[in-house]
Amino acid sequence: MGRQLRVQRPPIRNISDLRDRCLNIWYNLSPVIYQGLVASMPRRVETVLRSKVCNTILGSLWFSRKDSRNSGYGSHLRK
Repeated sequence: MGRQLRVQRPPIRNISDLRDRCLNIWYNLSPVIYQGLVASMPRRVETVLRSKVCNTILGSLWFSRKDSRNSGYGSHLRK
């Protein structure tokens, strides 16, 4: 979105103009972009959880157990 905003002409004049252009870009995203965002969510959520929890004992135990099984996110749902 940032890339698309930078190349638009005329330049953005105010906050209202910025909001309108952001909404226009968002509503015109292709379904491929949405699918990519949705598909990347499990990885993104896990990254956030690792960064917030890994410094705790519980977080270290959880992620080391999960990694040792090499099961990946959502494996309990695939059975």
